[in-house]
Amino acid sequence: MSDFVPETEENEEETKPEPNKPVVVDQNFARRFLNNKWYGKYGEDGALLEHLNDDWVPVAEDEQEFLSQLWFEQEEQEKNAHKHYDWDEEKKEWVPKPTSSEEVNEDFIAEYQANYGVQYDDIYKKMDEELHEKAAKAQKEVEEKKEQKKRKKQGLPTEEAKKEGWIDLGDKVHAVYVSNLPSNITDDEFQEFMSKCGVIQPDIRTNKPKCKLYRDEHGELKGDGRCCYIKKESVELACNILDGSMLLGKEVKVEEAHFEMKGDFDPSRKRKKLTATQKKRYMEQQNKLFEWTPDKPRNYRPKSDCTVIVKNLFTLEMMAKNAALMLDLKEEMSESCRKYGTVKKVVVYDNHPDGVVSVTFPTTEESDMAVKYLNGRVVDGRKLTAELWDGKTKYKIQETEEDEERRRKEFEKFIEGKSDGQSSKDGDDDEKEDSEEDDHEE
Repeated sequence: MSDFVPETEENEEETKPEPNKPVVVDQNFARRFLNNKWYGKYGEDGALLEHLNDDWVPVAEDEQEFLSQLWFEQEEQEKNAHKHYDWDEEKKEWVPKPTSSEEVNEDFIAEYQANYGVQYDDIYKKMDEELHEKAAKAQKEVEEKKEQKKRKKQGLPTEEAKKEGWIDLGDKVHAVYVSNLPSNITDDEFQEFMSKCGVIQPDIRTNKPKCKLYRDEHGELKGDGRCCYIKKESVELACNILDGSMLLGKEVKVEEAHFEMKGDFDPSRKRKKLTATQKKRYMEQQNKLFEWTPDKPRNYRPKSDCTVIVKNLFTLEMMAKNAALMLDLKEEMSESCRKYGTVKKVVVYDNHPDGVVSVTFPTTEESDMAVKYLNGRVVDGRKLTAELWDGKTKYKIQETEEDEERRRKEFEKFIEGKSDGQSSKDGDDDEKEDSEEDDHEE
């Protein structure tokens, strides 16, 4: 309830509101602020009055019902809000109502805190216990690490190594165990039989299929084996399809593989962990097995068709006599092939007995033109052959130590002969200059 009281005349009589007469405000007159306006009434059944221009006037009949509803809702909210509070005239504030007949004083508050207050002693005790537990746990971890280092230096298996030896592979390995296999089955036959239900997983190190036939100490087949698939669904498929099927006259048994360790765990036989790069490359290889590639168009030509192989361009004797022939041939082929298109690369296989030179173009149209004009061409009495590279043949021949030594000696002779020729030429020039000077003196 608001404390707002509109100004009234002191000598006004306390009468109920009538039209065009001032309203007398007394203790029975209640006021409330609704819809940004002040409204009032006498008692519970009085008519609503609106405060306008420092005066109380009756509310229009069409607004009586709506404003009355707002009045009752506000009144109900105030009752609920002040249900557990009393107004203290001295303190001028709302105070909680006492829950019992006892007076709420200092003695009552002290007794309440003694019975229901916070027990700080228990809290401090619990905090001390937690600190001691943490310190003991940290000390225990330090001691365990020291013990593990000590056992590792002595070559003894650590506790972690023992735990790692008994791991549950779970979804990491999708394998099936096959029993009652024929004694004369081969690895290829077993692999072909198991590949009917999915792609067999390749080994990450050897890249061989992880499809194994178990053998005894003498190398004889024991009649069982194991196969690992890439996809988990292949395991269920193999158990449903291959289980009970006939293989070389015997009914095989196929079930999901369960791994368990036999004997003690030997940490020295444990494989090294793969690096992140190796794992990434392995996953990319697996994903390529399931990739879909569209069919190649009819006019598709491989990239190797852009390379032209020219043979019989030189002989080994010519190459042995002239050490600079390889560079000369490379430059000449680049110049002559530019009329057919852009030359990307020229390689002279100087130690090939067929005198091979490869020329690479950006497109197949340019390489086709080079083959058309170079094939059958005669150079220094030798008929050239030009063809497109098949993409498989390797023309580079590895030199032996003897050939390398022979080449080195021939190159030294070539350098010495060149230097001797240059010195003799310089001598002839000097003699010519001396003779010219003598003639000039005469």
